[in-house]
Amino acid sequence: MDERGKLVPIEFGALDFDPVHAFVVTGNDGAVRGGHAHRSGSQLLLRISGTIEVSMALGSDSATVQLDEVRNALLINSPVWSSQTYHGSEPAILVLSSTLFDPANYLNEAE
Repeated sequence: MDERGKLVPIEFGALDFDPVHAFVVTGNDGAVRGGHAHRSGSQLLLRISGTIEVSMALGSDSATVQLDEVRNALLINSPVWSSQTYHGSEPAILVLSSTLFDPANYLNEAE
């Protein structure tokens, strides 16, 4: 970071998967997004701005991780269920996915 701002490189070779789809998700302060798992694939959540609280569940195990200034990224592998709660001014994440968008790949209930 310098007086002009930040440059944040993303080295795809360092990932455990090959991204084939990317998208940006934004939410108003307090909004909850996600709320599903994927039957297959991986997603890397990269915080762009704000604070994102990520709740995850797999069977009887659950965890919550906060994406913020300290921790900027989180890898979620299938079939982990997750939802994201957005906090702050203009919170946003960039998601890199190993699969293309396909509603048939969604698991809408935490299993």
